[in-house]
Amino acid sequence: MFGFSLSKLLFTVVMIAAVWWVYRKINLLTGGDPKPKPRVDKAQKAAQEAAAQAADTVEDLTACPACGAYVAAGLNPGCGRAAKDCPMQK
Repeated sequence: MFGFSLSKLLFTVVMIAAVWWVYRKINLLTGGDPKPKPRVDKAQKAAQEAAAQAADTVEDLTACPACGAYVAAGLNPGCGRAAKDCPMQK
């Protein structure tokens, strides 16, 4: 009654493959992604959100009166020239 035969084993393998194939087709038709998404830990998620916020910030630029180079007004007002030649450095 509970004996294993080749026909029972083959039938079970075919049924499992058929169910798996139907599941994949339904998942693709409904817009699901068959590949699992990588897991992101909390530190990576926080870093990604911080990078997204930093990309959204806008800084005003000011022109150097000596060379005309535009530099960020808030961080380092120097245009890259030597300190004695740059009128923007404090």
